[in-house]
Amino acid sequence: MKNFSFKLIIFLLISIILIFTYNTAAYFKAEEYRPILLEIRRAERSIREAENKLEQAENKFILIDKNLTAEIQAEIEENYQLMIEAYQQNNDPVLKKNADKVVEQAEQLALTAVESREVQLRAFWLDSRTLAEAGSREGIQELLDLAAQANFNVIFPEIYFKGESIIPDNELIKQDERFKDWEEDPLKVLIEEAQQRNIEVHGWVWVFNENTAGEAGPILKQNPEWANKNRAGDFITYHNTSWLSPAREDVRKYLQQRYIYLVENYDLDGINLDYIRYPDEYHGSFGYDQKNIELFIEKTGINPFNIEDNTEAETQWNRFRESLITKMVRETAQLLREVDPDLKLSADVLPGLTEARYRSMQDWGLWLEEGYLDFVLPMTYTENMFSELERWIKNDRQRLSEPIYPGIAVFMLTETQLLRQIEEINALNPNGLSLFAAAHLKEKDFEVLARGLFREKALLAENDKNKALNQLSDGIINRLELIKKADKIKADDKKIIEKYLREIIESDQKNYSEENFLNYLEQKSITLTAQIKDVLIKDLDYLNDILTLY
Repeated sequence: MKNFSFKLIIFLLISIILIFTYNTAAYFKAEEYRPILLEIRRAERSIREAENKLEQAENKFILIDKNLTAEIQAEIEENYQLMIEAYQQNNDPVLKKNADKVVEQAEQLALTAVESREVQLRAFWLDSRTLAEAGSREGIQELLDLAAQANFNVIFPEIYFKGESIIPDNELIKQDERFKDWEEDPLKVLIEEAQQRNIEVHGWVWVFNENTAGEAGPILKQNPEWANKNRAGDFITYHNTSWLSPAREDVRKYLQQRYIYLVENYDLDGINLDYIRYPDEYHGSFGYDQKNIELFIEKTGINPFNIEDNTEAETQWNRFRESLITKMVRETAQLLREVDPDLKLSADVLPGLTEARYRSMQDWGLWLEEGYLDFVLPMTYTENMFSELERWIKNDRQRLSEPIYPGIAVFMLTETQLLRQIEEINALNPNGLSLFAAAHLKEKDFEVLARGLFREKALLAENDKNKALNQLSDGIINRLELIKKADKIKADDKKIIEKYLREIIESDQKNYSEENFLNYLEQKSITLTAQIKDVLIKDLDYLNDILTLY
């Protein structure tokens, strides 16, 4: 009786599985049911999910590598048949092994159903902890091999932080203790190995944040009068950080001397300014150190301690502090470009132009418009992809044409969430992004990116204009060919749109707009579905984003 009950339970369980997997693409009909059949159903579901993604990609005219997908599908079919044979031969260990292979290969197949952008900044911040743990040239080589295989083209290594650096001691900079045992100069090793892999190195340097341990760091211990303070006179923020005062010329010169030393002595491609702001604890809560107050009173005759909320005086106080941060950006850019005119300058900024000014006196839109910086990396750190991320990027992109490369907080996300955020940013801002940070990137993350979203190598647009524009043009023409094969566009109309594409690229006026394109279609009596128009508009927006860089 017990044996009959067990068989009945198994039969009912298998029946339920059969109901839910009836539509599975590859479906094995077993003559005899055993519990291991669930492994086959697991593999079949994985196949079906992957093939559904491929089908959706084709319906959206996504450019995928057909040869790669065919190769993976052949491997799946081979292992699927081996799995079935193992079931028929009652060889459960072999069945399980091949089921695992099928699931893994189906995951790889699903990764091919996304588009890999051809012109794009792909970066990650390389934190000093990860650098220290690398320990040697060999460790750096292993890390950069992963980056190169995943087709990253820029890294932002943390080279100056908390008053110390990864480089050996010199007259200006003290080396962080974690790097004392290195046989070689860590930064030189990093740059040499990155250059061999065609990866640019932009040195990530701290600006006004001085420590994160709830006490003064090395700089403030030597110069306590340099501290940025709140209304109560405290210099430690709510997040246990300490900051330097942007109002002090000696602070600015101290930092700038060290950045100049790094640029003069190392073959860096760029400098990435971090913490180039006031603390963003509460709106305008810092800036009450003596120098800040003295300068403001001298300029306006107003004592900041007497300012009331929502008054003209408060606006003046905010704009004054804003101007001090901008002054640091402007001066630093000028000094560094005198050393290296080709140096690329960037800053890590709070997302949202208005929000950054309100929270931390960071007018980064102005820095881009005035050419102080080449690009910014808004720290769009969120798990809420469909509201905050889209709002931040769309709003900022509508107001600025200069390069914006959103940052993604890897530490907040699962592997699936990470891929979805990259896909979303590729749709909203296809010209680039950066991941924070190397400490949170697992080897599997690099592998998954290499197989999917970063499958193809990407050019940095500013490094080769002709090649970048040709690649983008070829991509759009290939998409038009897919659309034609699906009978969604006439051959003559395809040629007319290709001519329009060439005119955009050859024009010096950069006069493309969505309205311009739609008017062109109307003038040429070209009728397209709303879906096809949307696909082509996104491609042309991407092209226009790159064109604005030149």
